[in-house]
Amino acid sequence: MAKRKAPSHVLGTRTAPPPRPRRRVPTRTLYLGALGAALAIAATLVIASVAMRGGNASSPAPAQTTALTGVAATKALLDGLPQRGNVLGSPNAPVTLVEYADPQCPYCGEWARAALPELVRDYVRTGRLRIEYHGMAFVGPDSSKGLAAAFAAGNEGKFWHLIDVLYANQGAENTGWIDDALLGAIADRVDVDVPRFQAARESSAVARAVNDSTARARADGIASTPTFYAGHTGGTLRPVPITSLDAGALRPTLDRLLAA
Repeated sequence: MAKRKAPSHVLGTRTAPPPRPRRRVPTRTLYLGALGAALAIAATLVIASVAMRGGNASSPAPAQTTALTGVAATKALLDGLPQRGNVLGSPNAPVTLVEYADPQCPYCGEWARAALPELVRDYVRTGRLRIEYHGMAFVGPDSSKGLAAAFAAGNEGKFWHLIDVLYANQGAENTGWIDDALLGAIADRVDVDVPRFQAARESSAVARAVNDSTARARADGIASTPTFYAGHTGGTLRPVPITSLDAGALRPTLDRLLAA
């Protein structure tokens, strides 16, 4: 497997390459060639679906028998917090954390389950941190499908609810685990309008959002997931090397930025 390549810039701002993380960091390495191919997948999945349906966005109702894990925990974690698209937390928060992630990446799922609750409790709910989720669809078609669902839920302020429950129910890569029944069930349980959600995730607007998000990650030089950048809101964001997938790996950087 190729070694992790450090990202070279974010949000159009060039920064010096970060220190190389320790080998024991369980990050998901990706190849930029495969990422380029994923752009085509991300752009065509939803558009092809719309074309095949003749623009009819109707989809099967969520399967009532779909068993879900973590819905109550996600609601307790996120309900009442500001969400705007892929951004969680107050727009006036002094510090921004950006996460580059793929819905199918097992280490992104581990981070969501182990670190995110603590960061939300201690930093986001206190108004000190906002988190941006920059999705990447590189593992396979299920990645694009999961991202499309998150963007569709984001139209109703539930982007983070959907992606968090998706990680709580994460399956093995490219086994078809992200299917219509699962996504419909999650949408229903996190109080998203299901017909509106189904129509949105099959729209060309959501297909473009998935494609643009993946393309942006590629332009930012991202070579593995999860990858994190942090900085003062509105200022330069810099890479945050991590040595573990718990909240403690990010606390020193966040605390330093808050104290500055």
